[in-house]
Amino acid sequence: MSTIVILCDHAHPSGGLAKVAIAGAVGLARRGHRVHFFTAVPPIAPALLTDGITVHCLEQPDLKGNADRVQAALRGIWNREAARALESLLGSCPANDTVVHIHGWAKALSPSVFPVCRKSGLPVLLTLHDYFPLCPNGAFFVFPEGVNCPHRALSTGCLATDCDARARHHKWWRAARHAAGALAGGFTGGMALVTLSDRQRAVVARHLPPGTVTLPVPNPVEVPDELKARGPAPVAGNRPVLFVGRLSREKGAALLAEAAVQANCPVRFVGDGDEAAAVRRLNPDAELVGWLPPDAVLEEVRRARALVVPSLWYETFGLAAYEALANGVPIIVSDNCAAAEAVQPGENGFLFRSGDAADLARCLRLLSHDAEVERMGRNAHDGYWRAPFTLDRHLDRLEQVYRAALSDGIGSLGRLGRRSRDFGP
Repeated sequence: MSTIVILCDHAHPSGGLAKVAIAGAVGLARRGHRVHFFTAVPPIAPALLTDGITVHCLEQPDLKGNADRVQAALRGIWNREAARALESLLGSCPANDTVVHIHGWAKALSPSVFPVCRKSGLPVLLTLHDYFPLCPNGAFFVFPEGVNCPHRALSTGCLATDCDARARHHKWWRAARHAAGALAGGFTGGMALVTLSDRQRAVVARHLPPGTVTLPVPNPVEVPDELKARGPAPVAGNRPVLFVGRLSREKGAALLAEAAVQANCPVRFVGDGDEAAAVRRLNPDAELVGWLPPDAVLEEVRRARALVVPSLWYETFGLAAYEALANGVPIIVSDNCAAAEAVQPGENGFLFRSGDAADLARCLRLLSHDAEVERMGRNAHDGYWRAPFTLDRHLDRLEQVYRAALSDGIGSLGRLGRRSRDFGP
């Protein structure tokens, strides 16, 4: 039994990051660990109100939900209340049996938590659910142009690039926040970085100081037992391809809409966002069903001929792609994002050149043969379940990492496996 301190902006599943942090906290507590969940934004998820978990909630709004915009801007750069509360918590934890695991900080906790973690002398892990520790806008993506960004954080090229999804002054604020973190010792020093995929690890490698420890711990993928028992989806009888996620520039929704027209392929979009109007304009026949509950999304996946992940940015993991594979649905993935490493071209799906609508349309046309689609669906299902990304396997990996960090220090973690696929499909 160890003490695990988990840092996460939200105390409820506001997105994939918080969902993983909460699931990990609950799972670790069930395995007998003492878990402290340090967070800023209520409400507290009922799952966290369980034996073995102590929730420390600052009762603050996140940056977007704070009506006082001046307070939001200042607290987002440096949250003094979070730093003081965290210092008190870490000071009360047993020095030889505590691990700190940072999941999320950019929505509320701010860079102020990093020097506190380092000062504690405890082993610290930071999961890269996004790229905020290495990039002011968190994505290595120039949103107005729709291209990946080659610049290092706060370099001349970085500061001169108008890359924010909303407005230039947001970029200035993000740069100021990143500078505050850098001046306080940086975001990566003295800790191990947890990567979610091999592709992500390759993306961040050139942005890291020499000697930085990185190790793979893929996210868990939750698939209900009843869906697993149903076997591969009947993809040969399905017609539309499916997109699941935010309809935004970096997710490539408009690109898929355009390619589907070129391939004369029916397409459904589950989700919503700023690109919804562009999707409708480019493909008037596309079906947009909006956001759906998780169980309804999985049913949509099982009714699809294939799931398409057309992301233009460096996706960190690609949850929807793995959910599709688990359900025996082939995937078509941009070669730019993390889910590309799950594709065995021609066996369980296809890869296409990122940003290339014509190449995506070519892949969509390859789905025209029912027998081939059925074969790829079986391959997808069988391949995934040979080594699934279950929560238990995720927890096994976390415990392995925590034990090594406690016994031999953060520097020892570099020898704990080098590939994400060692722990999944």
